[in-house]
Amino acid sequence: MKLSLIVPTYKKEDIVLDQLERLYGYLSRKNPDFELIYVIDGYVDNTKDILKRYIVENRLQKVKVIGYSVNKGKGYAVRYGMKRATGDVVGFTDADMDIQIRTLGYALNEIKKENVQVVIPSKFHTDSNVQMSPKRVLLSNGLIFLNKMLLTLPENISDIGCGLKLFKKDIVKAILPNLHINRFALDSDILNEVGKLGCTVVEIPFFLNKNRSDSTSTNIKEMINMLRDITRISLKNRDIFGAFSKAQKAYSSR
Repeated sequence: MKLSLIVPTYKKEDIVLDQLERLYGYLSRKNPDFELIYVIDGYVDNTKDILKRYIVENRLQKVKVIGYSVNKGKGYAVRYGMKRATGDVVGFTDADMDIQIRTLGYALNEIKKENVQVVIPSKFHTDSNVQMSPKRVLLSNGLIFLNKMLLTLPENISDIGCGLKLFKKDIVKAILPNLHINRFALDSDILNEVGKLGCTVVEIPFFLNKNRSDSTSTNIKEMINMLRDITRISLKNRDIFGAFSKAQKAYSSR
């Protein structure tokens, strides 16, 4: 099984090599047929040059570094990488070191099963090891409730935004044309399309490092943007914009 793992990267020049070394070493042992696809979401620092220099110096054959000049958002970066992935399984993970590597191990074990199409971690899995502040718990529960209320999610999932997901290649091909969210509501966008397909989704335990970095997606501005984007997905599901366009055309033809 060839794995294509996309790593959307923005302003990570200080830690990007730590994650590369960790992922490359682990996958070389766990699943040697792989490619790491680093998508630089805006050339705003030296991340691209640091990665390319390291890859050449260490003769790494299984890493691609791609990207573009202007920051467009994590959702755009993940789609950009998915379009260029060649694996039988396609996934994405965060560029920082917050997620313990054993979470990826659980995900790989499950996605290799013939009847499993999508694997996502959940903070609420009984075997998860996640420490969250009361504020973060409240935000997380509120976001999950909103997603379940407004979107077409797989029935058996209990979490949305953990920063690692794996998909069989045919699922990516099916959902990719319908994805359109550029920023942090990409998980909602993806799981909404997965839910429409009725895919077999398996949840795995989620393991976070204790001293993790502050998430950009939890600041107030991005939370507002996320709520806006979830509403947009919900409206798209109901085809309100399409109905409005049809009504306009009917009125114009009178």
